[in-house]
Amino acid sequence: MKKGAALKAKALVLNSVVHKMTFLPHEKKFFYLFEELAEKAVEAAKLLVGLGTDFSMLPQISAQLGELEDEADSVVHQIIQGLFFDHTRVTEEKGDIRYFAHNLDNVIDGIEKAVVRLTFTQKQTIPEPVSDFSPIILEATHEIRTAVHCLRDMKCEEPTLEMCCVKTNELENEADKINREWLRTLMTSPVKNPNELLERMLLREIVDILEDTMDQCEDVANILETFRLKGGI
Repeated sequence: MKKGAALKAKALVLNSVVHKMTFLPHEKKFFYLFEELAEKAVEAAKLLVGLGTDFSMLPQISAQLGELEDEADSVVHQIIQGLFFDHTRVTEEKGDIRYFAHNLDNVIDGIEKAVVRLTFTQKQTIPEPVSDFSPIILEATHEIRTAVHCLRDMKCEEPTLEMCCVKTNELENEADKINREWLRTLMTSPVKNPNELLERMLLREIVDILEDTMDQCEDVANILETFRLKGGI
């Protein structure tokens, strides 16, 4: 066979392989796992809001969040394991899915971490910043859950997904303002009692964790936008 003919035959084979890979249907199980993970994020946010001002609920809610965080980790593990055996996606697509799952899991981790820090406080009250952040985080997880359900039918649900992502970004901006206000208060208000310094440091860490949790919500929304641009997962 002449060199030109051999190259042409090789190109035809390669094109055939690429064609088959392009139209090979993607695994659908990730939709279910994403939805399960998003639901757990909402549950975690509801538990945070459920604290309210009742300090007596803290041990119970902290334990529930610990269990929920373990369950979320299990879902992420299923997603990662599924990616190992999914030959319908290229590496970049797998990276997007992995990054999305970890960021959504980080929302749950952040809520659980903040509540654990609350158990360290010597005051038998729920700090005011928690009440400021918690409804915003809950609303963001609701938006994320709605957006995740849109992934099943991106062609029809794209406008809804877009609105959810925009709203989540707006909520993160609200959380930024709350964060700045509390940091200003914590960093500039005089400490009357030296023992208050440790409480002040603890509260500063809790504020940082809650702000980071909202950042994770925004990251999730940004990845959802990536899925939207690519036409799905």
